[in-house]
Amino acid sequence: MIVVGVDGTEVSKKALEWAVREGKIRRTPVHVVHAWRFDPMTDLLPRQQIEEDSTELLNREIAGLADTDHVSFSSVQGDAARVLHEVSDGEEMLVLGSHRRGPLGELLLGSVSRECVRHATFPVVVVPAAES
Repeated sequence: MIVVGVDGTEVSKKALEWAVREGKIRRTPVHVVHAWRFDPMTDLLPRQQIEEDSTELLNREIAGLADTDHVSFSSVQGDAARVLHEVSDGEEMLVLGSHRRGPLGELLLGSVSRECVRHATFPVVVVPAAES
């Protein structure tokens, strides 16, 4: 299975599209994951609303795909890098989008991508942001 992390951004949509194309080539399922956090001390929305918003985000991302026969998804509470590593453990591949954030972002992967690559025991594909 190919696991792909999404967060609702354009670059995560590109990563999702890449993962689905790769899944078709490999004839393997694709599992889409959105990780979310809840801190009762700082979050203004209730936990249930944050979880529902995560599921809605996943539904929107999947609805934008042409072929969803081999695509599943899950909304998981927790730190994104940890969640993605745990869900991907033992799978064929993890696919992520890389956000560019200023000049330093050109040199370094984003924090989630960096952590996933650092701790991976499986292939990780990082889809870059579009050139500006």
